[in-house]
Amino acid sequence: SAGCRQIQDLEIPCVEVDPCGDAQAAAEGAVLGLHEYNDLKQKKKPVVTPQLHGSTESEAWQKGVIYAEGQNLARYLMEAPANYITPIKFAEHIEQKLRSFSNVKVHIRPESWIATQQMGAFLSVAKGSAEPPIFLEIHYLGGANTNDAPLVFVGKG
Repeated sequence: SAGCRQIQDLEIPCVEVDPCGDAQAAAEGAVLGLHEYNDLKQKKKPVVTPQLHGSTESEAWQKGVIYAEGQNLARYLMEAPANYITPIKFAEHIEQKLRSFSNVKVHIRPESWIATQQMGAFLSVAKGSAEPPIFLEIHYLGGANTNDAPLVFVGKG
């Protein structure tokens, strides 16, 4: 992680990372270490692409990259100011990130839908904002066994 950040400071576009016996952990460390919230900065740090060096563990490397990119997405959404990531921008950003997955369906529900569903507490909290509320619904349709009970995550941010 620290070595990757030094490469980033040198403005070198690519760094090869030795997995040191754990390609997934090496990928996670490299990708997480290179994360930088640049959207509102005048001088942006260059994008550095970490690559696996000298190993056949490419599947574990890719898994680590995917995990770290998911964490970096959460960091991006957390670090962005509230007036920059409004409810609709948040929903659209997530929809765009999940668009390429055929087994994921995203529904962006407007305020009228929320009212129809009688989600009064949700609407009451939203009245404290100048932005209209959005309810983001994500369906994952990729479970191995369709008879299994669904796994549901509910969050309010």
